[in-house]
Amino acid sequence: MSCSACSQCDSGCKSGCQAFVPETPLPSAYPAVIFDGDCMFCRRWIRRYWNVKHDGIAFASYQNASTQYPAISDDEFRKALHVIEPDGTVRRGAAACWRVLQLTTIRSWPLWLHEHVPPFRWLGNVGYRWVSRHRGGMNTVSTMLQGNVAAPATTLLTRRVFLRLLGLVYLIAFLSAGWQLEGLVGSEGIRPVAERFTAEAHHLPSLLSLNSSDGMLQLVWITGAIASALLCMGLLPIAMLAVCWITYLSIVNAGDIFFNYQWDALLLEVGFLSIFWAPWHWRLNADTVRRPSGAIRLMLLWLLARFMFFSGYVKLQSGDVTWLELTALEYHYWTQPLPTWTAWYMDGASQWFQKASCLVMFAVELILPLLVFGPRMLRLVAFLGLVALQIAIMATGNYGFFNLLSLVLCVLLLDDAQLLLLWPRASRWKIRHGLKMREGRLRRLVNTAVVTLLLSLTLALSWTQLTRQPVLTNVQESFQPYRIANSYGLFRSMTVTRPEIRLEGSRDGIIWEPYVFMYKPGPLDRAPAFCFPDMPRLDWQMWFDGLYAQRLQQFPSMQQRMILPDLLACLARNDAAVLDLFETTPFREDGGPAYLRWSMDEYTFSTAQQRAESGNWWVRRPALTSGVMDTQSMK
Repeated sequence: MSCSACSQCDSGCKSGCQAFVPETPLPSAYPAVIFDGDCMFCRRWIRRYWNVKHDGIAFASYQNASTQYPAISDDEFRKALHVIEPDGTVRRGAAACWRVLQLTTIRSWPLWLHEHVPPFRWLGNVGYRWVSRHRGGMNTVSTMLQGNVAAPATTLLTRRVFLRLLGLVYLIAFLSAGWQLEGLVGSEGIRPVAERFTAEAHHLPSLLSLNSSDGMLQLVWITGAIASALLCMGLLPIAMLAVCWITYLSIVNAGDIFFNYQWDALLLEVGFLSIFWAPWHWRLNADTVRRPSGAIRLMLLWLLARFMFFSGYVKLQSGDVTWLELTALEYHYWTQPLPTWTAWYMDGASQWFQKASCLVMFAVELILPLLVFGPRMLRLVAFLGLVALQIAIMATGNYGFFNLLSLVLCVLLLDDAQLLLLWPRASRWKIRHGLKMREGRLRRLVNTAVVTLLLSLTLALSWTQLTRQPVLTNVQESFQPYRIANSYGLFRSMTVTRPEIRLEGSRDGIIWEPYVFMYKPGPLDRAPAFCFPDMPRLDWQMWFDGLYAQRLQQFPSMQQRMILPDLLACLARNDAAVLDLFETTPFREDGGPAYLRWSMDEYTFSTAQQRAESGNWWVRRPALTSGVMDTQSMK
């Protein structure tokens, strides 16, 4: 069919017709795919298949091909797609569609089911006849769902972009952990690794259980950082992903409470799945890489959907009145662990804006995850909404690499055709994308086993979160140390106060000087700063300690959860690695303090008027002060 025959083409052939199918002269030695050249719906879908593969297939409209097949009437050609084999075998309707999928190497199982499973054949034929009778409406619907793009939804380029970005997240995570590890869990740290791997923690998989020296700590994170850098460059992707996962798992399981955050679990779960999505080749961009596994990609999308959906669901499930009444954001900006100066401005927004923002957040977290398995345009809607939410969170709070990792996961919602739009039109032809050969049988079997295991674990976890009725508890516990299937859901209950712990030291018990944390609120006139993408874990954990300290009088057992006693002991010894985690430390050069004390204050953001008058970002009210502690008795 020539371009002049296109009466409904949206592009008008000005920039390449999205529904024009180059036809093969007949007769041909290849299987012939005969379609209705006057049907826009038919042309669009045939063009998608042509873009996937056209070598070894003869595509032709019945208007040009009917003379070659006089036994088939024009009316039959008009009603259904036909595939005619070189030996004369004819398939029509649903069978022809499944044969086209097979010919273009997209998938073969639908044709097998059609030919061997009668119920499947009956359903396919009924569905095809219905679509055939409503082609005009289906063309509109398919354009809305798939977009006005003839390119198929392949993920070869998506995989490359995703894995390189994942390497960047790993690199950030390792570099952030590297400068803190000795102070947090080193031999002179707050919670030494050697004490971690006692009888109760010996089962935790970690390279540091074999050797817990400070040198081994450095070796583990540096090895992970090198592997992540090589992954960013696209070198040895499977091996580097495995090294990244093993080394970061080792750090997390050795890192005690400091590495027990949801983003650490999320990175390990994403990283584990990505090992099986990476190509079995030494170069990520090699010309001979195989097709990305569709099953593993679906598991990654399932992870994204679970993570986002339960982030919203747990807020409603908790029954927290601030979430139910949409007032949570009136507290969030100043009670979150590490606020930023932008949060101060957002906190001053009007009440209707805070409630509207909360409502939008629920819509994004609860509704958009349902679209991640949909067709191209629905996935694009999910992508835009989820990305906007993560950027808004990044703009007002410090969550380390958490939001960046969430954004990287959202890349999976885009296919090659959408990502190609990021490249200049003139250079797009250089970018490898499209549909490659399927992976080998052994690789597919391994992927099937991985998907079966993880789907079983994550469905059980999801059911437990939805109903609060645990299932497969023993199985989940056996895999929990590997962090390959995790529960998610941040800020289940909104904190409505901000208890902050301040530490002070003295040489004489009269003049007291503060230990100032790097990012945690302390000095009233210090603007809340951004630390993205770093993750100051001591500052974060002290936020939890403030909440525990607030409940100490009512629940004395809360002290067992606090790192404060261990931190004070390190300050009493003047341990250099721990002092490096602070912004300013008094008496460092004088052998340390003779006395220590801690206070708990209630912090709130200052009002605009208070800040204009005093220059302070914070207002504090003393709530609790400990007794004076002699450091000699603490060493």
